[in-house]
Formats: sequence, structure tokens, C-alpha cells
Amino acid sequence: MPAALLAVAGSCSAQEAWRGVWEGTLGQQAVRVCLDGKEGIESRYYYLKYGLDIPLRKSEAPVGNWLEGDDDKHPGGSWQLANDGNDALRGAWQHPRSGKQLPVVLKRTAATAGEDSNLCEATQFFKPVVDAIKLVPGPVQGSGRHKYQALSPGFQKRGAPNGSEPSGIMVLGLGAGSEALNKILRQRLRERMARGRDTRLGGLADSGEEVTWLSERWLTLREMEWPRGYGISSISVWYETWDLSTATKVDLMRWFNARGGTWHEENGNDGMEQVFKPSRALAKAIGPGDDNGGDPECKAQEKSWGRPRLAEGGIEFEQGNGPCQNFATLSYKAMQPFLNEEGRRQVAALQRETARP
Repeated sequence: MPAALLAVAGSCSAQEAWRGVWEGTLGQQAVRVCLDGKEGIESRYYYLKYGLDIPLRKSEAPVGNWLEGDDDKHPGGSWQLANDGNDALRGAWQHPRSGKQLPVVLKRTAATAGEDSNLCEATQFFKPVVDAIKLVPGPVQGSGRHKYQALSPGFQKRGAPNGSEPSGIMVLGLGAGSEALNKILRQRLRERMARGRDTRLGGLADSGEEVTWLSERWLTLREMEWPRGYGISSISVWYETWDLSTATKVDLMRWFNARGGTWHEENGNDGMEQVFKPSRALAKAIGPGDDNGGDPECKAQEKSWGRPRLAEGGIEFEQGNGPCQNFATLSYKAMQPFLNEEGRRQVAALQRETARP
């Protein structure tokens, strides 16, 4: 190999010039490569044919050298790269035992991001391979006009990600609003598919979406995500209520008045967020629930009701987790004293809609 490809001027500016997302070939195979090199952030690449990422780590050798895989003593291969004009890299991949070399030719496909950006973020890095995957609809479910289909990617057996395939849903025949929502949900499914191909800690080992309630205007979804590399206790499960007429997510707690409870700020996953605490009167109206809190393994029952979602006959609430999990449905009639003007209007429309055959 020419000496020019074995080393590059060891300056910070040369390193920064490589920082970005690249596409090209390793031998005859198409690859997509993310080179970052910032401390604590792992560079990586994947073959477009397979779509599963392989780590790349800067070696202690001269600038331009990278090691493939997680094992320093036994790398899957070594890379030697050099600048080849503007937005281009050229070099070679070398087998760790045989010494066989394959040419590497790369062109920049994403501009260098700011210092605080993670260039290898899954939803963008895996976008080309995920966008090429066909989403396969399952059988039609529901009744009357309230119908939907599950969607899942048609992964080939070879190269399929570890864990279960992500799934999403598609609402059928309910007008422009549902089509707008379907577009949002398809995009989220593709993002989860991308995160499912991320083999690093925190990528998605499993995810899913299912319909728990559907009417001509309203949709309740149950969402689940399980980060890769963590135990079952790290699984996140939540519910979403969507207004199909506007393709917007609705916080049902916004339908309740001051008698129903108070709002306060709490520190959440995305910073400070508004949280509604039901009043004692509302908690009493919701009721004792289904008594799952009576499980002998439940040691500390959570008393506050939350996570509301539309359900048959009213709004279902939840409290606790695991063996302490408890559910109860507040009927339309029982919620009336606790509704604000917006809540009364929406609930009246809900009752008219559900009263129709």
C-alpha cells in the first residue's frame, strides 16, 4: 500500500476533517460509515446488504488507523484511511490474520455536525437501509368502521436484528385525519426499526405498538420499548390517546377541572414537565380498581392514579407497577363533576359516538 495511505498529518484538523457520515465501498460491498472519534462515542459501520452495525475504534497507531470490533487484542480487521480531496477518504481494510487487504473508498454523505452531536445516532445512520424495507400489513382487525392493521417489517432471515421485530399499526377508512396519523406512526415505526439495528447498549432490543381502543374519532395505543443491554425492569410501557380528526396526541388529564386535581412540575426524562395529581375526591370516584394491589408480593402500593386512556365506557386509570399494578375505569357519568368545559364537550361527543351502532 502507498505510504501516503498509511499515515496522515497527525493534527486535530485532520481528525476533524474525517468527522461525519460516509458511504462507499469496502472491496465490492456497499458500506455506510460513521467516524466520530470523540471520547466516549463509538464510530461504526455497516454493510448495506446486512444493515447491522460493527464498531470502529481509533487505534494507538498513527492517525488514520481504526480497529474493527470490541476486542482490542483480537480485532475483526484494521482500517487505514487518508483524505482524498474534499469530502472523500481512501484507504484499505486488512484482515487481522491473513493480512489480506481490500480497498476502501468513501464519500461524505452528511456534513460534520456540532461538537455536541452524536453523528452515529441510529435513526439517521440506519435510514437508508431501513427506508428500503417494506412494511407488511397483517390481517384486518376491529369491527364496522373501526378497523386497523398491524404493520411489521419484512426482514429477510439472514441479517435480521436480534430480538423481536418492531411492530406498528395503521388505521383504516376513517378519513384524512387517520391518514395523517398513519404517516406519523409509520415514521415512528421506521425510527424504531433503525434503533433496533443499533447493537450498542441502549439500542432497542424489542418494541411494539397495539390498539387497545378505537372509535371513529379516537384511538388509544399501548406502546412498549425495551433498551438493549438492560434487564426486564427497564421496559417502558405507556399509553397514548390520539384525536383522529386532527392527528394530535391528547392528554386526557387536561379535561379535568380544579376539583379533579392540581398541576405541578416534576423532573422527567425530557426535563421539567407538567404533571397532574388527582384530588382525593377524584381518586375516590375512580374507585379501588381491580385489586391487583392485593398480590402478596406487592410491598409498597402506589396510591395515586395516573396514565389515563380512553376505554370502553369511560377513562381507564392505572397505579403501581409489577405485582402492585392496579386498574380502574371512571365512567362517563362519574367523571362529570370533575370535568372542565373542554372535558364536558369532548365527553359528550364521545357518548354520542359510542351510543351509535
